[in-house]
Amino acid sequence: MKKPLVLGIDIGTGKTAVAVLKAHGDFQVLYTGSCKHNADIKCRSGRSEQDVNQLRKTAVALVRRVPKDLRNDIVAIGLTGQMHGVLLLDSDGYPVSPLVTWQDRRCLENAGFLPQLEAKTGRKLYSGYGCATLAWLALHDGIPHRASSAATIHDYIGAWLCGIITPVTDPTDAASWGLFDIKLSAWNTKSLKRTGIPIKLLPQIVPSSSEIGLVSSEVGRMLGIHAGIPVTVAIGDNQASLVATLTDPESELALTLGTGGQLTAVIEKGRSADPGVTSEIRPFTGGRVMIVAASLAGGSAWAWLAQTAASWAENVTGKEVSLESVYNMMNKLGAKAENSGLVIKPSFLGERFDESLRGTISGISMDNFSLGAAANSLAQGMIQNLVSMLPVTVLKGRRRVVGSGNALRHNPLLGRMVREVLGLPLVLPDMSEEAACGAALNTISIL
Repeated sequence: MKKPLVLGIDIGTGKTAVAVLKAHGDFQVLYTGSCKHNADIKCRSGRSEQDVNQLRKTAVALVRRVPKDLRNDIVAIGLTGQMHGVLLLDSDGYPVSPLVTWQDRRCLENAGFLPQLEAKTGRKLYSGYGCATLAWLALHDGIPHRASSAATIHDYIGAWLCGIITPVTDPTDAASWGLFDIKLSAWNTKSLKRTGIPIKLLPQIVPSSSEIGLVSSEVGRMLGIHAGIPVTVAIGDNQASLVATLTDPESELALTLGTGGQLTAVIEKGRSADPGVTSEIRPFTGGRVMIVAASLAGGSAWAWLAQTAASWAENVTGKEVSLESVYNMMNKLGAKAENSGLVIKPSFLGERFDESLRGTISGISMDNFSLGAAANSLAQGMIQNLVSMLPVTVLKGRRRVVGSGNALRHNPLLGRMVREVLGLPLVLPDMSEEAACGAALNTISIL
């Protein structure tokens, strides 16, 4: 007799992924698949929007690619996706706005907007956070009159799967919008009323890992899966990756290098910790919290160097250079370029605690500005940047770093720098699409 399977769907910043796992026992990963969703919308400089329908279509196509014999045994669906972003829906549950992503910078177009928002709410909000975006839209008459609710992209997909008109959210996603009371596990309505955001737009918060509904007959036919199977409320992609990869969260550090970068320390239930101004506290499963250092340019900083080197080579030779070959050379030459004196600080997009920051390259001499030296210095700078954001107290007593993300998997130089900077062993779990796997595992409690 076949064992029941669970499906995880991850709506990421640049791609969508799915994973199918056994629902019991060793939670073996039976299938993963992913592709770029190509949902970015061309818009004015500094803004970042994505086509909601394209994101949904890509997710449907990926589920349809799962082998039929596996789809037939799926008994639950879990969801995750890019945090902080927000989209608006009408009273029938249809999108009336694009997804404004976490990379959006419209809140910085007026230098006084975020400071004024902080003064009103008593909370530090960053451009790209859901509540900051909604406050900006409210101020500039940017909320469509038909808007009835707001959601993250993965909360919207969850509602769509079940035929639910109004999406709900969980504490991990609600916290990513910036005006969530982590102690009460509820929206900070007192602060929200001062922002101009219509309170009716905010989704109801339900406990993490809880069931939100059952797959509708229409969607079941569309996906080629059984209707009537339960769907779990979506979880933030940061938390989902940790669910999939950490075996002893309180003694490990989690490092993810995707488009951005995150270094996370889970804090045991009941223990207090001060995240300071350079990191933030987020809800985690089991009543625990985590302290997170999040850089805006994580894996994208590494991609920047490769793309720049390729562009220079093409300008000189007139021939196209493959990015894969550049990445290979960055790892090979970077491993030999120790102690070059070159120092790269990769805050190319600013940081959430200081959007005015920019990346710097210093220590340049006449003979050290090579691809190898730049790769070595950038790799070191990427890890040091994240470590510097976390409070020293939460780094103590950790026995290893658990890594995830393609930037770590495909670039051994980055892994080496993790070990050197933190002085801890780095473990890369034998799985791909960690967030999708974590979303699938997040369904287990409802079975």
